Order: sequence, then structure tokens, then C-alpha cells
Amino acid sequence: MSSLKCALMGALLILASPLALAEWQLDGDTSRISFVSVKRGKMAEVQRFDQLSGQIDDKGAVRLVVSLASIDSGLALRDERMRNAFFEVERYPDATITSQLDLSLYDDLQVGQSRPETIDFNLDLHGQQRRLKAEVLVSRPSEERIEVTTLEPLVLKLIDFDLEERLAPLKEVANLPSITPEVPVFAVLGFRQVIKQAP
Repeated sequence: MSSLKCALMGALLILASPLALAEWQLDGDTSRISFVSVKRGKMAEVQRFDQLSGQIDDKGAVRLVVSLASIDSGLALRDERMRNAFFEVERYPDATITSQLDLSLYDDLQVGQSRPETIDFNLDLHGQQRRLKAEVLVSRPSEERIEVTTLEPLVLKLIDFDLEERLAPLKEVANLPSITPEVPVFAVLGFRQVIKQAP
């Protein structure tokens, strides 16, 4: 059998295999993590991160990395303040999300189907780690793609990550009386199946 036929058969076997036998790479172009900041108790602004990477391996180990320097608030000056005065990206360049999933639980998830789930994960942010839960919808739009979307916002308390005190320089430079220290976070994460060549 030719090498081309072997490769094609291997690809078909992987695409037809259950999730537990596959690896999944985050699609950064179609994934987004965003959050809402509230100023003066009534002014809400949406900000997002433009650089995300990560994967789910065939054992269900999840690792996502968020580049904090990729903050996009729509204003270049505010982005710079967020990077330097708030996130302190020179010391803490990334936020990392890790989790462990039982992929066999999703083997019966057919193309076009979705399922609500509660996912436990660890968030490493600004030198602090917290164990959190998220209510998400897991969908399979195609054989080689899965999507995970938050069903409701995950509310982060800045005090848990030593970030509440970092609001002070932001308020001072922007002449703001208040910035709410609880932040709703939303996520849309798309994963594509990774086809590995046999050794």
C-alpha cells in the first residue's frame, strides 16, 4: 500500500475516532476571551484578549495561555495602561488555564449536538492560583471541531488575584471615582482536531 493511501486511511480513522483518542488544538482565530469593566458604577466597557493558544491532549489535559499584553480595549492609551499599570506584563506576561477532562464522556456527542457542562479549572493570574468553576456549552459543529462557550459569565474577584490594589493607578490617571473590582468574563473557544502522522 502506498504511503499516500496509508496517510489517508490514518486520517479517516482519526476523524472517525472518539474524542478520547484525539488531540485538540485551540483555534486562536475563532476563539475569544473578553470581560466587562464597570466605571463610576454605571459605565460598562468590553475588553478582550487577541492572542490565545492552547490544547487538549488525548488524556484530557487542558492548557490554555492568554497573552495579557494582547489586551484590546479599543483605545491604545488604555491598552498601555492596562498592560503596564494593571496586569504588570513584564512580571506576569500570561494567564494560564488548566483543567483535566474525561473525554470519554463526550464520545456520544454527535455532529450538530450540544451539551451543557460544569467544568472545574485552575486559573493562574498575576502570580495567584484559584480553583474555579464555569458553566459552559460544549458543541460539535463538525467531526474535526468542538466548541466551548460560557453559558453565563464567570465573575472574577480581583482581590483573589492581588489585582484590586492595581485599580488605584488606573483610577488616578483616568480621574475616576471607582472601578468595580468584580469582573464578568466570557469565553468562546474553538478546538480543531490534530491529525498526527504515525512514526
